[in-house]
Amino acid sequence: MKQAPKHFTRILRLIATALFLSASSLIAGSSNDKNVLIFFIDDLRPELGCYGVDYIKSPNIDRLADSGVVFDRAYCQQALCGPSRISMMSGMYPHTSGVMDLWTPLTKAIPNAMSLPRYFKERGYKTFSYGKVYHHTRDDTGSWTELMPKLTVKYANPATLQGIKDRVAEGEKKGLSIDEIRILGKGPAVESADVADNAYPDGQIADKAVESLRKHKNERFFMCVGFPKPHLPFAVPKRYWDLYERDQFEVPKKVRPEGAPSLAFTVWGELRGYRGMPKDGLLTDKLTRELKHGYAASVSYMDAQVGKVMAELNRQGLRDNTIVVFWGDHGWKLGEYGTWCKHTNFELDAEVPLIISAPGFAKGERSGALVEMIDIFPTLATLTGGAIPESCDGMSMEPILKDPSKEFRPYALTMYPRGSVTGFSMNDGRWRYTEWIHKPTKEIKWRELYDHKDSSVSHINEASNPEYASLIASLSEQLNSRKLIETKPLRKDKKK
Repeated sequence: MKQAPKHFTRILRLIATALFLSASSLIAGSSNDKNVLIFFIDDLRPELGCYGVDYIKSPNIDRLADSGVVFDRAYCQQALCGPSRISMMSGMYPHTSGVMDLWTPLTKAIPNAMSLPRYFKERGYKTFSYGKVYHHTRDDTGSWTELMPKLTVKYANPATLQGIKDRVAEGEKKGLSIDEIRILGKGPAVESADVADNAYPDGQIADKAVESLRKHKNERFFMCVGFPKPHLPFAVPKRYWDLYERDQFEVPKKVRPEGAPSLAFTVWGELRGYRGMPKDGLLTDKLTRELKHGYAASVSYMDAQVGKVMAELNRQGLRDNTIVVFWGDHGWKLGEYGTWCKHTNFELDAEVPLIISAPGFAKGERSGALVEMIDIFPTLATLTGGAIPESCDGMSMEPILKDPSKEFRPYALTMYPRGSVTGFSMNDGRWRYTEWIHKPTKEIKWRELYDHKDSSVSHINEASNPEYASLIASLSEQLNSRKLIETKPLRKDKKK
């Protein structure tokens, strides 16, 4: 028998492949047609109306919460922008990827990394990045259909902008170093200007996302919208400051937890670098209230931008076909323990807000399950009918979205490196237990144990209390920090 011509064989194979893909699409159902919209929020504590906090005005986020599941026990994997966002976008723990610093992009450390945008782009989605998504705008550039350039102007007050320009020019004239020039380029920690929302970056990012939804409404998309606020500086339009009264903000107790090791804290240089901030010591009550006021105003400003994007999603008839994720990259201290900012393993820094609104799943419900940000990637994979990449450390939260009463993890893991010592920390739903382990010797140098039954703030480190010896032994066995510290990271570049 004569063999069929090669070109005819190829045609038959193409037809067979097309039929298979068509059948696969039908079997997977409408999940393959879902769009994905993710809001990335910087430095946001889980203190919003939907989290039971009355003093914060967040009507748009609260409305989003009504259409999905609010996670009450969600945790980042490192309280630092770069590693936290990379762990979420890769589904990997920082000690797995090896990215635990602020300076390393994912694709520099792991050039072939399977990231969320790459995953969806390879599945035929249009992928869009607007605002602060990765910490480094240049990260993972090949995975985006459209990538918005970084917005660098953080202020709107002409006097503030001119002051920065003059100081930088003078520094350059003197031949100062790049780091010295960067310090001169810092403005005040707060600003209240009577301007439109898009006078500041968040408003411009919202406008870009709205424009994109209009333009690409008939295409399947994976869209990331990153709002910088409430990150410092707390520079937002005056009307959001006017939502609050200065004296409504309470000054927290400025005392470190009894028995806490010194390396558990920082000198919060992030805040001290802004003009007008003291270089050492505690903040005055007056300054504390001003900063807390600015933080709240920044949250409400960001909330308004979320509202604009969500309104456009509805206006374009896309809401019922779009999975929406709202998450914070880490928490932030607002004067608790006399400290500020993030960069620690404390509960205030590790706990984050997380809301997932997926068509066909639970609405207006809460989950007390312990979840991690590395679980977002696997969740979006299964919700859209895809397979979870082998590189992911996380698990799909789809079962929780079906039944929010389900348990998920026995504990949530967070970590923070301090030179040759790394703090691995876990929360089991009540206790936060941390081991500071010396990498060269595998010796546990310090332990911390805090009771968070009633509050995210705890004033006693119970690690040396004999009453909790059996609890500590159990938690230590679960945490297994010696095994974690021995993990061989995937990063290929040479660490700084």
